[in-house]
Amino acid sequence: MNLANKLTILRILLIPLYILALLLPKLWPAFAPYSHWVASVLFLGAAITDLFDGRVARKRNLVTDFGKLMDPIADKMLIVAALVMLSCTQDANHPQHLLHPVITIVVIAREFLISGVRQIAAAKGVVIAAGKLGKWKTVFLDIIAVALLLYDEIPFDYLNPFLWYLVEALVYVALVLSIVSAVEYIVKNKGVLNLHDC
Repeated sequence: MNLANKLTILRILLIPLYILALLLPKLWPAFAPYSHWVASVLFLGAAITDLFDGRVARKRNLVTDFGKLMDPIADKMLIVAALVMLSCTQDANHPQHLLHPVITIVVIAREFLISGVRQIAAAKGVVIAAGKLGKWKTVFLDIIAVALLLYDEIPFDYLNPFLWYLVEALVYVALVLSIVSAVEYIVKNKGVLNLHDC
């Protein structure tokens, strides 16, 4: 197995560890002060593998069918795991959830939609590259996945309300980017979908 595929596998293996880090305080309360920090490090580690596996594969000519299949699946698994866990993770200031479930549903639905379009295109022998808006959407989702966990860990309490509003703004930017990038994606590739035959 080449280096690029090993990075993809590593990303998948880090996902259950990320989930465990957020669930562990319920079984082991002594771990609670470290939970969000450990989860953030694990998520960042997984996100970094996403940055490098594709580049390594292209630069070293290591592109394989396994990589083409598993890299986007690993990406989806990571972001879905993060959104779901943030939608059910609580803290002292926000006892319901860190991320509203409706936002999670919209973003996950978007991912399913885009994956469906890519499958249709692949069946026709067409490869669709990710758009710039979609890449920015991923960047913002990665940022908020960590920011939602760590904003309350800042030792300066007077900053926390400001940081929460900043993180909330980032969440809505990511939501808008998710919707707009999906519309752009479909419009640009309507020829592949043959929408006029529907």
